Amino acid sequence: MLLTIAILVMLWVLQIVFLTPYYRNMKINDVRGVSFAIEQAFINNTLNESLVPIVVNNNVCVTVIKENTQVFFMDALGVNCMINRSSQIEPNFIDNVVRDVRILTGTEFLRTYNPIGYEREMLIMGRNVLVNNENITYLVNSPLDSTESTIVILRDQFVYVTIAVFILSSLVAFWIASLLSKPVVEMVKGANKFASMDFKFDFQPTPYQEFNELAQALNFAKEQLLSIDQLRKDMIANVSHDIKTPLTTIKAYTELLQEFSKENPQKRKEHLAIIHKEVNHLALLVSDMLLLTQYDSPNLIINLKPVHVKSWIEYIVSLFEHSITTLGVEFVINVDEALIVMIDEIKVGQVLFNFINNAINHVGDDNQVIINAYKRKGKIRVEVEDHGTGILSDELPNIWDRYYRIDKNFSRNQQGTGLGLSIAKSICLAHKLRFGVNSTIGQGSVFFFDCEEE
Repeated sequence: MLLTIAILVMLWVLQIVFLTPYYRNMKINDVRGVSFAIEQAFINNTLNESLVPIVVNNNVCVTVIKENTQVFFMDALGVNCMINRSSQIEPNFIDNVVRDVRILTGTEFLRTYNPIGYEREMLIMGRNVLVNNENITYLVNSPLDSTESTIVILRDQFVYVTIAVFILSSLVAFWIASLLSKPVVEMVKGANKFASMDFKFDFQPTPYQEFNELAQALNFAKEQLLSIDQLRKDMIANVSHDIKTPLTTIKAYTELLQEFSKENPQKRKEHLAIIHKEVNHLALLVSDMLLLTQYDSPNLIINLKPVHVKSWIEYIVSLFEHSITTLGVEFVINVDEALIVMIDEIKVGQVLFNFINNAINHVGDDNQVIINAYKRKGKIRVEVEDHGTGILSDELPNIWDRYYRIDKNFSRNQQGTGLGLSIAKSICLAHKLRFGVNSTIGQGSVFFFDCEEE
């Protein structure tokens, strides 16, 4: 609607306000064209042949004076020609005009007159030039028709045009708005369902590309929200399981301790050891959850410094001395002594620790965990390899999610809290390290991350 009003205002200004100036400028340019033709005709000595059609077509009257003698005169105005009726306007009118033109030799003479007895304003253009060493003066007379009556007609018509355009534009705008609002209303309804966690619908395609792109984006968002919702349910189930299991064990052994073990030192010691183990597991679970929250924070501070790769890896491996002695896990370290990287030693050390811990939990029959570090495409790649059962390709994108477990019927038969790989992912993203996993069923998995070389 605003565009329609702007167009109507522009048309009103152009047709009503600027009509008179536009007409006058057009007429002046026409007279200038005749003036130029006169000079060319005199140069070519073709006054009579070339000027007659020009004078008639432009509805003017023309006089050409050489010295004081009129050498050409042509009148297409009849009784309206001021040059021909100059004596009726004022004595010596043409002589005075010629004199003024010759005073302005080389410069255009242009004036308008409103002589008595003429219904229209008159325009006279003159020029005094030197052509073929001869002094030539010429005058061109043209009427300037009044535009008042035209403006009145246009103004009256424009009122009806404005009313018609407003009605038509309103109808078209209403029709277009109806077409455009229908998909918007449907999308708003879908968005409201989002708010109520109702995902049993799809945003339907529309005839408009922009709305189709929006519908696709919202459908994608819906799928992501469904995935997040499922992950949330799985996480709640897993957290509940991880908390409930040790709490149940603690409760049971506390009751045993109170009822049966208080008089038996050996049993009391065993029951207290189990309670201590379960309390440690709860503490580890809470600690991992706090770590994950910390590493997900956008304000996480990264302290980069040069780190000797082999010494760093050997230190992390030494933290698994219990697994080496009790489980018989063998570590194979293949690292060049010269490798030095720029990393946050503590935070990236947590990534390596979690990768090793995951490899121990899924170690193969050979009981080997292999750690490699080598240069690759301008980076230093660190790998942790096991020869366990491997991971299905469909499961690979999900293993980094919090509490995601490949076996949905999980039991707590391994060390850890289920947050290790999610913590590793958060640290790598905060550190801007490329990371990932390659796995083959029946052959094992290789977890890796790439660091900047010093």
